[in-house]
Amino acid sequence: MQRVQMDQIKHLVVVGSGKGGVGKSTVSVNLAVALARQGAVVGLLDADTYGPSVPLMLGIRKRGQSQGWRGTLPLGFRQKLTPEQMLQPVVRYGIKVMSVGFFVGEEQAIAPMPDVQGMLVHQLLATVNWGALDYLIIDLPPGNGEPQATLVRELTLAGAILVTTSQDIARIDTARALSMFRTAGIHLLGLVKNMSGFSCPHCGELIEIFPASQEVRSALDDLPVLCVVPLHPPMAVGADLGQPIVVSQPDSPASQAFYSLARNISSLLDRSSEARDQDHPEDGGQ
Repeated sequence: MQRVQMDQIKHLVVVGSGKGGVGKSTVSVNLAVALARQGAVVGLLDADTYGPSVPLMLGIRKRGQSQGWRGTLPLGFRQKLTPEQMLQPVVRYGIKVMSVGFFVGEEQAIAPMPDVQGMLVHQLLATVNWGALDYLIIDLPPGNGEPQATLVRELTLAGAILVTTSQDIARIDTARALSMFRTAGIHLLGLVKNMSGFSCPHCGELIEIFPASQEVRSALDDLPVLCVVPLHPPMAVGADLGQPIVVSQPDSPASQAFYSLARNISSLLDRSSEARDQDHPEDGGQ
């Protein structure tokens, strides 16, 4: 099957990890906002159908439960939609955002059949009027099943970012995600090491809290490290208030890590585009 190139989206990037709780959504949100604050046009898709957390992190609340057709996604269209027929993303902190969480209450259970998750997310992605974007970041759910399998099979991805913490239980699952992406032929942009030590808010000293893995995992260890994000208590507080750390404390060590991540991703993808254009000049850069 030939992979689809999303119209008007220059770089489609997924953020994943086989392990839950390592901070994929935190990385996705802060990366998207950091890219936007560096001048890019950015979209963010929350692809976690069971536990969408991006809306809360961006201060987009839906407390009431949806009933009947309001609790389903309007994804039944088969024909090509006009911009007026498409779903309009919510703009927050300069980024265009879409999430399954926009359609249901924040305490309402979402239970799509596992084998239709990929179709649901792909269709949601295609039904949103994103407009022209430099980057569309997809925040993936935990695991290596759906919607990951559908997205890597059907879409042209610019690359994948893996997020892990220092413990071996997280690194094992991240190594599994790495294997899945490599098997699918997806370019691995690199690794984000999250919660890497506690950043003291008083003196700035970095204190190791979680035990670092002593196991060598060569495939994972060979990935370039895109950034190292310290544990920073205000980051968790800000997430609950809908204020990403790059907005609330732009000079904090955690924010600086995310801005470094944004610069690294921009540089890597620009170089990839230049190399592709040199290899295929007949494509005219498309």
